[in-house]
Amino acid sequence: MKKAKSKFQKIKLLVPLALATLALAACSTNSSSSTTASTSSSQNTSAASTSQTKTNTADYFAAEDSDASYDASKAATISLSGSSAQSTGDGVSVSGSTVTISAAGTYVISGSSENVQIVVKAGDSDQVQIVLNGVTMTGTDAAILVEQAGKTTLTLADGSKNSISDSSNHSNTDADAAVFSSSDLTLNGSGSLTVDGKYETAIKSESTLRVTGGTYTINAAKHGLSADNALNIKDATIDVKATEDAIHADNDNDTSLGNLYIQSGTVTIDAGDDGLHASNTAVIDGGTIKVSNSTEALEGTNVTINGGELDFYATDDGINAASDVSGADIFIKITGGEIKVEVGQGDTDALDSNGDIIMSGGNLAITSTVSAFDFDGTATYTGGTITVNGETRTEITADGPGGGGFGGGAPGGQGGGPGGW
Repeated sequence: MKKAKSKFQKIKLLVPLALATLALAACSTNSSSSTTASTSSSQNTSAASTSQTKTNTADYFAAEDSDASYDASKAATISLSGSSAQSTGDGVSVSGSTVTISAAGTYVISGSSENVQIVVKAGDSDQVQIVLNGVTMTGTDAAILVEQAGKTTLTLADGSKNSISDSSNHSNTDADAAVFSSSDLTLNGSGSLTVDGKYETAIKSESTLRVTGGTYTINAAKHGLSADNALNIKDATIDVKATEDAIHADNDNDTSLGNLYIQSGTVTIDAGDDGLHASNTAVIDGGTIKVSNSTEALEGTNVTINGGELDFYATDDGINAASDVSGADIFIKITGGEIKVEVGQGDTDALDSNGDIIMSGGNLAITSTVSAFDFDGTATYTGGTITVNGETRTEITADGPGGGGFGGGAPGGQGGGPGGW
């Protein structure tokens, strides 16, 4: 289990006398007490089990997030050429190598540049659409910097190929991404975009980042896609290679934020740290997600998987639920999906929850020579299938070093005894 990040450190209370007492009780219990343990498990996890299998996607996307249309005849244009740019239309001005967008509207960008920066300084309720139509931008700092807007939409024109990269030495270190927004940012369209975040992050929003279309190739010295409040993905193809987290939603100031949601699409990840990270809630409703390399493939305070085809490899824990926030609702919940989890050698767990594990559907295939499950709360298993190293499991028990709480029996069966003895 990973110890490096204090936010998700596991706190184990090892009280020898209490363990000895529990062990003695476990040895003396009969089938009646085993049933009681299973019932207790269901009661204790009921709060975590109330989330709907069918997610209301309106909570994550507005209708305009998927709208990549624009009227080219009414749009302002920005033509890039070397270290300069030219513009036509209202709401945009050029001064030296800085292009400033100051009003709501649509702005179509084309051409190649070096050290030209697109800066959005619009009203705090303005809707700004930036269309990338065959753009190559390289430079020292963020190529696209949204200082203020209500929402900025970055649209990839149909069939277009675009690329953006920054340098490893920003002069403006606050804007620490190749594409940086201080407000809501949406990525859509049907073109492609390659982003090389050499300084830290490739694409970052200090508010909410939504990706609703397009093909993305992301390389990052830190995080691939990052958002402070929420990061929501659907209908996109995303390939991320990141030194730290590939997909990163994290908020240090508000424990209700730092949420991750994936509805659909294809996401391929090679991460030096977490593949998918949320400081609060992570929900996966669908999509094809492959994490070929990570320390932990999927991490959040609570993790819900309702569907999708997930293939995870981690050198530490495959799916991890943890928090250092007092009273946090910590759980891993699986209601559907085809899920493969493989973990490496050492102190690793395929599923590791500092709270509960709940499974009511889906197919979970685990490859682990050490531990399939580790949990500090209780486990409830009422549906779906579980295999560990090719063998069917009929209950969820904590089988790693230091074991967990009460196990959950298979559908129609009785709950297991205390885990980890």
